[in-house]
Amino acid sequence: MKFIEHFNQSTLKTDWRTLYRRYRLGRLKHSYWLKNRKNNKKVYIDEYDYKILSNCQPGHTLFFSSAGYYLKDIYPEITVVEQFDVVKTFYPDVIICPDRSALRSLVPNKVDNFAMVNNRAEMWTTVDGLTEHLSHYVKIMNPGCRVFYSFRDTQMYVNRLTTDLYYHFLNWAQSLEHKLGLTLSWYDVQFPKKEPNELGDYDLFENPDTTNGNLKFWFTYKGTPWKIV
Repeated sequence: MKFIEHFNQSTLKTDWRTLYRRYRLGRLKHSYWLKNRKNNKKVYIDEYDYKILSNCQPGHTLFFSSAGYYLKDIYPEITVVEQFDVVKTFYPDVIICPDRSALRSLVPNKVDNFAMVNNRAEMWTTVDGLTEHLSHYVKIMNPGCRVFYSFRDTQMYVNRLTTDLYYHFLNWAQSLEHKLGLTLSWYDVQFPKKEPNELGDYDLFENPDTTNGNLKFWFTYKGTPWKIV
C-alpha cells in the first residue's frame, strides 16, 4: 500500500471518466443541466441564477466557470466560458479558458453582464487574490457592465480569530471602486450563527450556501449602480 502525504505526490489520472467526475463534484450546477436534458416539459433554474438573469441588462452576457451552459440551453444568447477542457467534450458550444489572463484574447466581444457564481477555482486565496482575478475579468467588460460575483468565505485565507469577517469582505468590495472601477451595487453577506443543540454541542459543518456562495457582491464597472429587481 502506498501512502501519500501531500496531494502533489499523487499522479492524477487523465482519462475522461476521472476528469469528468472531478469536474462534476466541483460543479453542483451541473446537476441542473443533467435534469433539464431529460425533461421536455419543465426546466430547472437555480433561484440565485434566476435573480442574476432578472437583473441583466440588454447586451452580451457571460458566465465564467459557473456551469453556465445549463442556462445557455434556455437562453442561447449567453456566452459560456469554462476553465476545464472536459466541458468541451459534453458541451461543445463553450469557450475553454484555463488561464484568466487569456480571457481578453478568447472572448470575441466585450460584455455588458458578467457572472461568476461560486467558482471553486477562485478559492484558497486572500481578498487581494480575488482582486487580481477581477483585474483580468474587467478587461472584457464594457463601461456600465453589471458584475455578479459570489464565493464562500470558508475558502478564503483570513485569520478568523482576529478578523471581523463581515467588514473584512465588505471593505474589500467597497475598495474595488478605487482599484478597478467596480462600484458596489448590492451585496448579501451571510455567516452561519452557531447555536448549541439540546446536548450543548455545536454543528461542526460550516458550509453556508454551498451552491452559490454565502458572500454575494454585485458591481457596476465604470458606471452607476442600478435598481435591483
